[in-house]
Amino acid sequence: MDRTHNKKEQQQNKEGCKVRLVRFLSLPLALVFFLFCFLFYDFAFLKIPFPLHYGTGQKHTFCIFFSAFNPSQHFFFLLSLGPGLMSISQFIHEIDTSYTLNNDDDRIRTLTNLFSLNPLENKYIVSIYNESFEQSKSHSFTTRYGEEWPAFDSVVSSFINICTLMDPWSVLSSFDLYTTFLNDLSVAFNNNTYGWLLSHSIKATIAMVLPWALQLDRQMFGKEKGGKYRLNYLAAVLLKIFNNIRVNDSNKYKKSIMLYLGNNLCYIYWKLDNPLLCRNIFSNMSNTSLRITDFLHNDQLKYRFYLARYYLTKYELLESFAHLEWCLVHTSSPKNKSMIIELLLPISLVLGKKPNFATFHRLQNGNGYAVQILSIYEQLFRATAKGDYVSFKLVLNNHRDYLKDKNLLLLLNGAEILIFRNYLKRIWKFMNCPSSLDTKIIPITGKDIQFVENLLVTLIDSNLVKGKLTGKQTIVLSKNDPFPAVFDMYTRRYGAHHKPNNSWM
Repeated sequence: MDRTHNKKEQQQNKEGCKVRLVRFLSLPLALVFFLFCFLFYDFAFLKIPFPLHYGTGQKHTFCIFFSAFNPSQHFFFLLSLGPGLMSISQFIHEIDTSYTLNNDDDRIRTLTNLFSLNPLENKYIVSIYNESFEQSKSHSFTTRYGEEWPAFDSVVSSFINICTLMDPWSVLSSFDLYTTFLNDLSVAFNNNTYGWLLSHSIKATIAMVLPWALQLDRQMFGKEKGGKYRLNYLAAVLLKIFNNIRVNDSNKYKKSIMLYLGNNLCYIYWKLDNPLLCRNIFSNMSNTSLRITDFLHNDQLKYRFYLARYYLTKYELLESFAHLEWCLVHTSSPKNKSMIIELLLPISLVLGKKPNFATFHRLQNGNGYAVQILSIYEQLFRATAKGDYVSFKLVLNNHRDYLKDKNLLLLLNGAEILIFRNYLKRIWKFMNCPSSLDTKIIPITGKDIQFVENLLVTLIDSNLVKGKLTGKQTIVLSKNDPFPAVFDMYTRRYGAHHKPNNSWM
């Protein structure tokens, strides 16, 4: 008996050691596996469940969530040890609890957290995933909101579908689940009584889904023949939400995301190579009862930047310059400043507005990319001021690939008229500022006298030179400031800040 009893004790001790060893090694081994996946695989979205048995008959789960689409956060992981601590029924219960909250901020905060697609913020994603598919499928999801807000129950169902049906190895396979969720949010958002409760959820969902759509359209560009179907679909959904707020803009929570929606629509339209569609956004924003100062500073900055790019597309350079100048003054981000000066400097060159390059270099100290841009435009401004056409074209040719890639080459060719104007001014000063000039003494290599006369007519008609061309091949210059400041002349003639669509700003 004693010998048998001792054998049982020894066996139990061995099993106990095994259990303790498994408990000790399970977490490090799982982390090693995660690092292996992180280093050697390029999964868009990775969620791996590890069933662990501790010898107690109870199943525990370790889950990893991996995202490569969030540029500010390369990866994240979430651990959930222990059996299903949270369930679908608890998820529904928390939603129903929010129905009874009296404080609006508490209600919207609760629903925003419950519908968050970020596993770091929403532990229900893990717990619902751990439940069997058949269990979740057998439930009909109804909430206390359902009677007065039927579309809300569809939002709940589509969120649970994401947690249970998504393919943890492929964003492409799961993308429709996320767009269905966003579309259900947009439908429920139309409710005048409760729709505002989803304002922050819509904003958070767009922030997650839009980069995925952009990435997938890029990856599938060849196979889908450049269709960009996902971005087009998101544009339709976002425009529907945007128009709902435009028509019913009385709720402060709905209004708070309108500029965010407008900015994302402009972003999508540019990615779809159709920036003129932004006109609809700018026009509708100006027709609301809103003021731009009601919104977050970052949203104001993005809106003005897109507006500046839109005006540049239409070649309304003074308006574009004004908004870019505002953006540069009101941002501290080196990345933002680089994006702004890439547009501001060529526009300034064509408008004859020379920037303070010493100040720019001081602000961009340490930003190698911005310093390279500044170097290019310093050379262009120097050549333009001297009226040196050959040097100007040489700089353009040396940086042709960059300027063409940024769609700036055609714009910069517009500075040629200023080069000839400054060339004429140099000749005038060299001759001690006479009241008239013989066109024959204005040499332009490879051009005849007729070209010179046509050029002078253009300069006079554009008010870049004050004077008149006589029939004796002579240009008679004005006694009062024959070469007016270019930027001031453009401002007086064409004006800025007069656009009716800008009145709300």
